[in-house]
Amino acid sequence: MNLDLNGTVARRWIRIAGWSMVFALCALKFCYLSADFPNYSMWMIDQAKFTDEGWWANAAVRHLLTDRWFLAGDYNPAIALPVWPLLLSAVFHFTGVSVVAARALNVAISIGTLGVLFALVRRYAGADSETPALVAVLLLAASPFAFVFNRLAILDTLVVFEFCLLLLVASFASLKRFWPLAALAMLVTSIMLTKTTAAVLVPAVFWIAWSAMGRRFAGMVRALLAVVVFPALLVKGYAALVSALGYGPDFQYFFNVNTLSEIDWRRTLDTLAELLKDCFLIDRVLYPVGLVILALTLAWKRKLWSNPLFAASWIALAAQAAFIFSRQDDFAPRYYMVMLAPLILVITLTFGELITHSRMAAADLLTAMAVSFALNIVMIGQFLTHRDYEFYNAARSIRNIIHSHPEQKALILGVSGNQLSLMTGVPSINDGYGTEDMVHKVTHYQPGWYVAWNDVVLKDQDFLAGYELEKMASYPVFDDDGRVALTLYRMNHK
Repeated sequence: MNLDLNGTVARRWIRIAGWSMVFALCALKFCYLSADFPNYSMWMIDQAKFTDEGWWANAAVRHLLTDRWFLAGDYNPAIALPVWPLLLSAVFHFTGVSVVAARALNVAISIGTLGVLFALVRRYAGADSETPALVAVLLLAASPFAFVFNRLAILDTLVVFEFCLLLLVASFASLKRFWPLAALAMLVTSIMLTKTTAAVLVPAVFWIAWSAMGRRFAGMVRALLAVVVFPALLVKGYAALVSALGYGPDFQYFFNVNTLSEIDWRRTLDTLAELLKDCFLIDRVLYPVGLVILALTLAWKRKLWSNPLFAASWIALAAQAAFIFSRQDDFAPRYYMVMLAPLILVITLTFGELITHSRMAAADLLTAMAVSFALNIVMIGQFLTHRDYEFYNAARSIRNIIHSHPEQKALILGVSGNQLSLMTGVPSINDGYGTEDMVHKVTHYQPGWYVAWNDVVLKDQDFLAGYELEKMASYPVFDDDGRVALTLYRMNHK
């Protein structure tokens, strides 16, 4: 009895220590949100660090700065993906335009994902479910991959939260209950209007919902209606509404510029090899552990595949991998973000199974997870102690220069213009995307400032033909050879 009591006390203290680490890691995510994306990290090639935050926020920023969320002829992605801009608008109503507030919203959403993940593992991890659930939360909270991208105001953090929430809601599906299916229809619509590529995650949600209804034919029909048919109709209805309101060209333009190029099947082996290598971006230890689990569960512990969440996690991993494969060379590290939670689910569900049936194997897996946790904590510590503010300081300097020349129109032109608007509160237009010809757009809006990375090749920028560009400042920013110097020009009419 004394031994049982001592074991219970030890488990209690381990859980207290575990949750204390989770809370500490969550708090650290809110620190230094104005810092740049870490230089020379594993994910340095991702361009979200200087464009995407501004692109996805531009409707919310414009609404607060000019009372207009839509700018005719410019890039208006909020037409197709309204969920994130609406959330940002609500935050900016209280904070004003602020990149720190936008990033803090994503951090808060990422913390919500931890709670959903804990509930998911508790529902599917067997008898002693609290331990693997806490391990899952610890692994996600300590992921440096999640840490750096959760601290950017981009779409992927919200997609991960919505996906985990969809899996949790789907687990309550029943032939006798209406609310889970209705909630699924609305949530799938929401994730599609957050990021269209999230469609590849829908089969995993369907599997959970159908499994929750006993995998009967009637359940299959209801699950298909809830996660496929009704969301498709709602998205179609939304598209019809925005077209009726006059935004059809912008809606169509968004999909045109994001159309997948045709796959070169002759490069299949090279692309697969690159894909397998790049999965180390997710986690340097957990990824190979996941591959070992896949091999062992296909050859030995097949019982795990009867766990709906285990199977759904592999469905999600395979679907996202297929999407990235279809991109071939045109992909970004953030595309792997939605694979992190399913990978952690696979590993912790396996851990839960091994605790009951193979303590030795469970200890080996726990050791691998502890190594991953320790390495990841060290990396997060490095990110926090070696911070860069070059981009943030450059943005503030650009704002000061623009404000010091009131005779010049305070409108920025540039591919990173929207990003600077989010960081400075100075309006901008995009020089890379838009439904209107660039020459006409520049003539119409008459921007006063041009921002480029490195030098401007005037012969490639015919829309600048009517201007003399006066170089005002140049800032060394980031670690990408193509994005070394952020340069500000004043646009003077010839």
